[in-house]
Amino acid sequence: MLWRLTQLLGWSDGAWATVASRLVDQGVVVTISAGNSGEDGPFFASSGSSGKNVIAVASTDASVIAAPPFKASFILDGTVNTSTLAYEPASGSDLWTVAGLPIIPVSLDPTNPADACSPLPDTTPDLSGGIALIRRGTCNFSVKQANAAKFGAKYILFYNNENPVVNPGSTDPAIPVALIEAKAGEAIIATVKAGGNVTADFTPPTDSSWAVGFYNSAGGIPSEFTSFGGTNELEIKPDVAAPGGLIYSTYLGSSWAVLSGTSMACPYVAGIAALYIGKYGGRSTHGPGFAKDLANRIITSGAAVPWQVQAPTSLPTDYGFWAPVPQVGTGLVDAWKVLNYQTSLSFSKFELNDTAHFSRYHEASITNNGDKAVTYKFTLQPAGGFNAQSSYPSYLAAYYELVPLSIVPKVSFPSGTFTVQPGATKTAQFNFNIPAGLDESQLPVYSGKILISGSNGEELSIPYFGAGFDLKKSMRRALFADTTPYQVSGPNRDDIEYYHTYNFNLSWEAQSFPKIYADFKWGTKQLRFDIFEPGWKEAQWKYPPVVGKDGYVGSATYFIDSDSYWAFDPSFMDKEAVIPFPLTNLYRTSTWSYFSQGFWWFGKLANGTYIAPGNYTMRFAALIPFSDPEHSDNWDIWETPGITILPYTP
Repeated sequence: MLWRLTQLLGWSDGAWATVASRLVDQGVVVTISAGNSGEDGPFFASSGSSGKNVIAVASTDASVIAAPPFKASFILDGTVNTSTLAYEPASGSDLWTVAGLPIIPVSLDPTNPADACSPLPDTTPDLSGGIALIRRGTCNFSVKQANAAKFGAKYILFYNNENPVVNPGSTDPAIPVALIEAKAGEAIIATVKAGGNVTADFTPPTDSSWAVGFYNSAGGIPSEFTSFGGTNELEIKPDVAAPGGLIYSTYLGSSWAVLSGTSMACPYVAGIAALYIGKYGGRSTHGPGFAKDLANRIITSGAAVPWQVQAPTSLPTDYGFWAPVPQVGTGLVDAWKVLNYQTSLSFSKFELNDTAHFSRYHEASITNNGDKAVTYKFTLQPAGGFNAQSSYPSYLAAYYELVPLSIVPKVSFPSGTFTVQPGATKTAQFNFNIPAGLDESQLPVYSGKILISGSNGEELSIPYFGAGFDLKKSMRRALFADTTPYQVSGPNRDDIEYYHTYNFNLSWEAQSFPKIYADFKWGTKQLRFDIFEPGWKEAQWKYPPVVGKDGYVGSATYFIDSDSYWAFDPSFMDKEAVIPFPLTNLYRTSTWSYFSQGFWWFGKLANGTYIAPGNYTMRFAALIPFSDPEHSDNWDIWETPGITILPYTP
């Protein structure tokens, strides 16, 4: 089963995640897109994909991109060889239709890094009767275009250097420009240097969906948009990656388009699962445990991909680190391994948790389904670690702040020779240690894989992931961002220190209600907005609070569109469209946008009644991760003055 819809939550027990997990328990393989919020940095997992044994699919960029075709005829020594090549026209421009024109290189040096960046020499041939060919690089496309125009260029083909594919820029729409592959440009120059010539035919194919491949040097790296995990409770997500950036896909109106997103990657993995089921049978053959087994088989096939968090504009930098598990899982899925390997692994993902709840011991059952004994070796493949703390103390790091670090745990592997006989299963045990020398204040994160390599040439991997800090301790009195919660109530949008008497006049001019906003550094399991009798103290906290006991009056509600508008407008908004507190499974505030979550209270309580006029104590509090809600000190509490409710008409 494939799901492409994503929502930010990052809780494995959320509603959607729970439904997806239950489907897996019934033997249904479920793949869900990991999400497209990579710019927001770590711990921004999506909802459904956070489910137990659900395959959360991350995205890598394609190594070959679908592009429009043209035909190039290479004529040398009386022989004509015609090839179909790819080209990328300028953004927003039409496909070319010109045919029969020769391609004229402005330089016969295919290594020139600054081709046509300076005024062309007087020996440059007249370019008006053909298509100018210029190497990409050093200066922008418009400079090259202007220099070629001085020699009559009517069309320009730029041939690529080592950089990723782009649609070339143009400042003169009268001179169409396009990009072709480096090897295509070099072949044209080689033919001309040898005394031949090359003509081009850009007549569009009869089938408008026909495309050819264009090599992309940035392929095989994590897509910039692919969302980071893990979950809010430090579980491994995503699980595996597949091509999802720059994918040639079906589109509306029986057409095709190049699209990007984890919604492109997810069907790839679902397709692999379908191939496996078609070959070996599914749950009707293997029982309800089949879905978990196939999920493990898919996850263990992943191949590590290089560290990359921002889309490169030039040849991707080799940082010397593998991409982290909370970005791409085990890496790029391998369909061949899934369908053909004789080795299979049964395991629970090696989720090491944080320093206070460190999970040291893990194991994997290795089954040899072949007809010969196989000896297995175990190797640690660490990925790049990183600090999840942003330079802004109240938030987690955005993607541009992530720098790869060497954070490697010590791991004890099975001792001696580890051989599994044909048809047999043997359990391997692993003992992890917390990496030494970490600065917990920076919220260090580490991950990688245990490689399991067989003497039969097969290699699989199991992911590990840990937090080098005490999550509960790190978020104590820090779950709310430093400047939040805050209020912007009344006609002057005053904070609660100055405006804490309300009559719930919702008119545009009055706005007399608590209009609260909050930022969360981490996801919270529960957010409460409770009303108590005046003088109530935290020492009286009881969980769960019961109306009429210990000073508890009731929980508030909030307007469903509190995030969508800056003021309530009774002319078209419905004041009854409210959601009761407490709220559960909230996600953290976006590092990228810092968009606060709004909570407007119009006086209605969770039981459906309106609060009576009088004086009250307001408690707005978020539960700290890994905490027992019964204890008051496990809540991050907004300190507010007492509030007064004046008579009003609901």
